[in-house]
Amino acid sequence: MALVISGERRITLDALRERAARAAGGFRALGIGEGGAVALMLRNDFAFFEASLAAALVGAYATPLNWHFTAEECGYILGDAGARALVVHADLWPQIAAGVPSDLAVFAVPTPPEVAATYNIDPAARAVPPSITAWDAWLERQTPLAGAAPPSRGSMIYTSGTTGRPKGVRRQPTTPALMAENERVSAMVFGLVPGAPATVLMNGPMYHSAPNAYGLGAVRVG
Repeated sequence: MALVISGERRITLDALRERAARAAGGFRALGIGEGGAVALMLRNDFAFFEASLAAALVGAYATPLNWHFTAEECGYILGDAGARALVVHADLWPQIAAGVPSDLAVFAVPTPPEVAATYNIDPAARAVPPSITAWDAWLERQTPLAGAAPPSRGSMIYTSGTTGRPKGVRRQPTTPALMAENERVSAMVFGLVPGAPATVLMNGPMYHSAPNAYGLGAVRVG
């Protein structure tokens, strides 16, 4: 049975994918579709995978934000990417709230205990603020999206902005031939073979391009 593990918490891959399908149904209801964007202000957590996979299921770009960014930096990327939704860890919300557009759908994820322990986060800051929709509660109300997913566009990763404003790349939808080639290279370079036993350690922040591709690739092949 495939698992995603974080600290003492565990979720099966089947359960994670079911939650992603629910999130995709919710995103679709918000009007997010092909070419849209869903922003993630999250450390490595189950919700990062759920929201990223959900964005792919509706043909949108998952757009991770560097969780060191300021409100102004995040506000710029949210606008530039055309994000229609933001998923954020609860303790990170105060640092970016001033830069988030008022018409953006915002979902907060409780900051997990292993993250709180690592970064010495006040327990009071881990809880979802009452003014924001809780990710878990929202997911429970959504109907899983059914049907075939459109061609994946992958994540839209932004640069750090050391030379002017951060810059993001919007990839074209992946063709079946390119998807097959991506899987071949992942198997050859990373050992990510569908159905083959493997343990993947994701110890880099998934707002970076290489950890993002590696972590999501491992989940996609199971």
